[in-house]
Amino acid sequence: MNRIPGRLCTLHDWLTRAAAVVAAIGLVCIVIFYVYEVVTRYMFNAPTAWVSDFVSYFLCASVFLALPKVTKDKAHVAVTILVDILPARLQGYFHTAINLIGFACLGFAAYVSLQENLRQYSRNIETLAIIPIPQWWVSVFITFGLALSSLHMLRNAPASERNTTNTLAGSAG
Repeated sequence: MNRIPGRLCTLHDWLTRAAAVVAAIGLVCIVIFYVYEVVTRYMFNAPTAWVSDFVSYFLCASVFLALPKVTKDKAHVAVTILVDILPARLQGYFHTAINLIGFACLGFAAYVSLQENLRQYSRNIETLAIIPIPQWWVSVFITFGLALSSLHMLRNAPASERNTTNTLAGSAG
């Protein structure tokens, strides 16, 4: 029975790493196509109609695909003054409470985002752009990033005293 949580944590870590790689590729694509737009616009006087939309969509996707890695690595911005003034014996409990609150908030946001994805899909809502695409193609990345990040907060909750991110999986990371 202990192998199932370990495998789920391994899958979660793999999805996080894969999403971070895709986010990095997305940023490279943003740069390439933005430079392409500048060159075609100012050197050839032939601006594109699709690059600005592409950059906006890929920026959203890249940010939310990178979010789980940032959460896993605890690389997000943190204001630690309250934790720093607490006695050392209470700091672990405080970190656990913060991670559980983060899990609840991110999980709720992912749920709301999922409901919106389903609404966009069922009503065939498209983006307001020069070249419209189904809106859920963009917003699904928001749901994915929030959901994976919420699970990292949950995994970090009982481990915050030991400063590790793999309590359920043991050494599966």
